[in-house]
Amino acid sequence: MSQRRNLVIVRAGDNSVHPGWLAGSARDFDLFVSYFGNQPGRYAEQAEYHEDRKGMKWPVLGELLQAHPELVERYDYFWLPDDDLVADTATIDRMFAFARAYQLALAQPALTRNSYYTWPLLLQDARYQLRYTRFVEVMAPMFDRDALRTCLPTFTESTSGWGLDSVWPRLLADRGEQAMAIIDATAVYHSRPVGGGELYKSTGFKAALADEDRVMAKYGLDRRARVEARYFSSGVRQVPLPLWRRLRDRISRAIRVANYRRLEQRAHNRMQDEG
Repeated sequence: MSQRRNLVIVRAGDNSVHPGWLAGSARDFDLFVSYFGNQPGRYAEQAEYHEDRKGMKWPVLGELLQAHPELVERYDYFWLPDDDLVADTATIDRMFAFARAYQLALAQPALTRNSYYTWPLLLQDARYQLRYTRFVEVMAPMFDRDALRTCLPTFTESTSGWGLDSVWPRLLADRGEQAMAIIDATAVYHSRPVGGGELYKSTGFKAALADEDRVMAKYGLDRRARVEARYFSSGVRQVPLPLWRRLRDRISRAIRVANYRRLEQRAHNRMQDEG
């Protein structure tokens, strides 16, 4: 059994870019491919878990996780991305590491500045390592185990997934103001236009809006909750060293390298003399 403590579950179609997530020589996550295309077994050899299942992303993920509670018990963090997010292994590993280090309940990677996007808030802000928010989009949420348990019943309540990203912060409010974040240090590229995925061909925006209205009404929310998708409350800044310190460190590093080379050459010469 795998000793990895992170799980990525992707609803993958025939044009999924998720194989690129496995390009590294080692990784700190297992992969569950829930395939909705027409070639049974596709991608099975590239994943720890695999299933063939038609249907929309969020209801299927809800049914999958409710049918396999052992997965929820086995892993600490769960990333549930769309299949059109371009990232490499190191970026995903680092994303999990940030979530764990900052004890985030709910998070997502920022989107690169050239990504297709809906919310400007989600585009990478190079000034920050992460920004604390009250909004994480259904495109790429990451949950810790407790947050997943809390939010899992909602997955089957919206066919399109619309509205869930407003409900989750409400359900996780007791985790505190620094429990949810956009991780700018691990930006990924959203490679397709919003709403252009293969699964959306079976529904439409009118149905998605109806999903959003219904699920938000159930939890006592209205569209004003979308205001949260425009703001962040605080963040962890990247603070560069002052110029004098960088120059001093560069000179110091050059001197140390020169000293090591001199010592290595001296040791080499000694070995030759003794030989």
